[in-house]
This record gives sequence, structure tokens and C-alpha cells, in this order.
Amino acid sequence: MWMLLHGFTGSPDTWEAVTGQADFDQSPLAPALLGHGARGRVSKATCFNEEVSRLAALASAVEPPRLLCGYSLGARLGLGLLSEHPGLFDAAILIGVHPGLEGDAERSERRASDAGRARALREEGLETFVAAWEAQPLFRTQGALSDRALARQREIRLSHDAGGLARSLEVLGLAEMPAYGATVSSIDVPVTLMAGARDDKFCELARGLARDNPRLEPLFVEGAGHNLLIEAPEAVASAIERATRRALEGVP
Repeated sequence: MWMLLHGFTGSPDTWEAVTGQADFDQSPLAPALLGHGARGRVSKATCFNEEVSRLAALASAVEPPRLLCGYSLGARLGLGLLSEHPGLFDAAILIGVHPGLEGDAERSERRASDAGRARALREEGLETFVAAWEAQPLFRTQGALSDRALARQREIRLSHDAGGLARSLEVLGLAEMPAYGATVSSIDVPVTLMAGARDDKFCELARGLARDNPRLEPLFVEGAGHNLLIEAPEAVASAIERATRRALEGVP
């Protein structure tokens, strides 16, 4: 069974375009992450590793093969699962993954940035925050998407509670994530590191992680940017089907 982990401001519904194209043997397990939607409130995690442990407990309750696909925030939590719970998953796909910040100065800068975003959520409201979030250079490549796709993405983002998203930043933000760079070399299952070819930063991060472990394979999608779930869902679906076949056939 696949576990699908969405990104920040996303929800289980952000996988719609992918699940509509991928051939799953069973319905995927797609939990809402801390701070996201009504279902996200079931998480009482107070730190990044507690959320990783919660997700590990959900995954361990299903029969193997257990397969993991995470995007952005979900990819960071996915890397935490692979690092902290070796042997739990048989294969994984991490889309736009960051391994964590190494330096104290970087952490302090990012923590201050996320604190400002959390404050904006609480003081200015969700609609203002979402407008600013969507205007980031990271998402400029989505300009070619249909109005319908962009409207659906915004609908999902606006379905959340401002305080919940602020809590997500404070607990699961990049500054609160352990630095997993040193543990990547010990991952012993096949992992596909996906990124849009137009997402230079995350392509370079994927290349760096793959250099540390031959089980990690970078896969770059031409013409796409950061959010492959809506920019290139067919490529994600294809990667999922390939990983499923390899897991079932025992291909390393």
C-alpha cells in the first residue's frame, strides 16, 4: 500500500490528479498532516519527530509492501520516516525534498522567517497569506496551468484554518526538522528523488543526496517546476507505477 504525504497548505486531495492516473492495487493511505484541515487536528505532535512517529504508526498498521511518496513538506517527513524507521518501507519517492539545515545561522534565519509567516497567518488571515504564498518565485512555473487547476489548488489552500497552518510552520518548518544529510547514506531501499527540471534548487539537492547513496536515484521532469503533483501528475503516476512493479518483483 502507498502512503501519500502532501505539502504545506495542501491536503490529501492535492493528490487527485496523480491518483486519477496511477494504477493502484489498493486505495492509498493519505493522511492529513499536522495543522492541515479538520483531519489534521488529530495530530498532537509537538515536534517534527513526533509527527514522523505518528505517521510511522499509521504505516506500520498496513500490510507490506509499504511504499511512500511525499511532496515538499511530505517529502521532508518521508525522509524522516526512512531515516528514523529503517525497514518500514520497501521503496519511496520523494518530490522536492530538502534534507534539513546543517548550520545554526541558517536555522535561526529560517525560524525567524517562519515565525513571521505564522504571525501573518494569525494577524492578517488565511486569504492574505495564501495570496502571498502563491506569489513566491518557487511557483512561477505554474503560470501555464489551467485556471481550473489553479482554482482547485487555491480552494484546498483556503480550506484550512489559519491557526492550524501557523502551528504547522512552528512544529514542522524547515528550521525544526533534524538535518538528515548524514543519515542518507544508510538508507537501504530504492528511493526516487523527483524534481521539476525548472526547479534548480531542488534538482541540486537531489543530485547531492544521490551522490551519497547509490540506492537514491534522481529523476528530473522536463518543463516542470516545484509542484509536480499539479504540474506533471502523469510523471508522478508513472514513477509510482514503476516503484510498485519493482517492489512486487523484488527488484533492488
